[in-house]
Amino acid sequence: MRRLMPLTPLLAAAAIAVFIATPATGAAPAAKPPASAVAIKLFPLSPMGMAGPTDSCSTTACKQLLTMITNAKETIDFAVYGIRGQSAIMEALTEAKARGVVMRGVVDKDDEDKTYYADTGELEKRIGTIKTDHLHDAAAARLEKPYDPATDRCARPVGFLGPLQCVGYDLGETCLVASLASKEELEYDGDIMHDKFFVVDHRYVWTGSANLSDSDITGYNANVVVWMDSPGIAAQYTRELDQMYEAGHFHENKITYAEEPVMVGDTRVTAWFPPAGDPVGALRRQIQSAQSSIDISIFYFTHKQIAGDVIAAHQRGVKVRVIVDATSAQNGYTKHELLRAAGVPVKVENWGGKMHAKSACIDRKVVFAGSMNWTSAGYRSNDENYLRIESPELSEQWEKWFDGLWSDVPDKWLQGRPVPESRDSGTACTDKSDNDFDGKKDAEDDSCSANPPVPPDLPPYRIVPKTDGHDLIKGNISSEGKRTYHVPTGEYYAGVEIDPAAGEAFFCSEDDAKAAGFKRSYK
Repeated sequence: MRRLMPLTPLLAAAAIAVFIATPATGAAPAAKPPASAVAIKLFPLSPMGMAGPTDSCSTTACKQLLTMITNAKETIDFAVYGIRGQSAIMEALTEAKARGVVMRGVVDKDDEDKTYYADTGELEKRIGTIKTDHLHDAAAARLEKPYDPATDRCARPVGFLGPLQCVGYDLGETCLVASLASKEELEYDGDIMHDKFFVVDHRYVWTGSANLSDSDITGYNANVVVWMDSPGIAAQYTRELDQMYEAGHFHENKITYAEEPVMVGDTRVTAWFPPAGDPVGALRRQIQSAQSSIDISIFYFTHKQIAGDVIAAHQRGVKVRVIVDATSAQNGYTKHELLRAAGVPVKVENWGGKMHAKSACIDRKVVFAGSMNWTSAGYRSNDENYLRIESPELSEQWEKWFDGLWSDVPDKWLQGRPVPESRDSGTACTDKSDNDFDGKKDAEDDSCSANPPVPPDLPPYRIVPKTDGHDLIKGNISSEGKRTYHVPTGEYYAGVEIDPAAGEAFFCSEDDAKAAGFKRSYK
């Protein structure tokens, strides 16, 4: 399992500037498209009615990519997690290479030079001009340090061994608090080159959450794909490819560029390329300013601050709906149960495929989409791309897709969660796929027995008053006026008494204490 491991940049900024300024392809950007042309399209993929993964290219998202590759005249740049079971795309890329299209590609490899998708090696063999993040991951693995329990700032739940995440959300008179961790200890095997994008002829961009796999781009998993005809956006994606392919900069080593919105036709689009840039800040500001609605379709949702923003929006009257994936709902850091505890309607999908999108629509006018899960690894260490799209028209299309998914998941799953490889999860026991990533498929997996299994335990949460005795953050003011907060594992915590009349307070989280002007005590 992959997790955050900060790495000091290995190359100087000046080195990449040379590569960025002089793209290796040498081709001049295409002419600006006519103003009347459709410049941006949204391709939401729905798993409803799908029996299982398939080697096909029948979805509009896949056909759009196939058309781009087939019509490429000069260049194809791509960064993809890998490829599996997509023979039409494989053949199209092979033919483009044969007819002289200049091609550069980047795929993911872990610290042992292994890839998740089985056909990635064949793609490397056919195209040749493909690079990976393996060397970065191997170097990072050598520097990896074990998790230190001494850094824990709250009490660890019994039976959970992974790195501890302390969370707390202010519900007014009470606090919703939890100590979250994975069941197992986490081992580093590399950060992920998690992008899924193509740039053709310096003009056309295809991107989103769909991998080139028999389960993703075919529609068995729910995804959101975006296509754009824009030399401006294409230049930003090409710059990102240059960082990885030409300069060898992956993950934390990449240079951050100023976020420059581009008008794609009549639509304002902003692109980020985590871990460079700050898409999370933009997403949080949009949620914090939401006035009427927030709909979220997300694979992994473990980011504690975004979860807090969603809870706060719900508390001020914004209509919120969330659909999360059944696999991620078994993760020890999932926020779906905390969102539910705060009153936010959350459904856990029960399809055979996945809720693999990483997308949201806010106030029916702004869509966020791309490859970035709402996790710390998604924006701090993995190579990703993320878009903010201002468009009431595309938002309407997105909402129609989301409404269909929301209606398809029974209200039963507003509570509880189906095991992803079980009879509770649609075609999961007949789709010839390992839906819970345990190495077993369909009848091989005990969870596909006649009796639906009980989902694994998650770390517990508590809703407590803002009073002593509940292990809340203590905000103390000294006689000199120094404002300090103390965490439950701190040396002085037990001896600190809180006097609300003196301006002291109990806080639900460290973020709340900091916002009130308190600084952490390190004793």
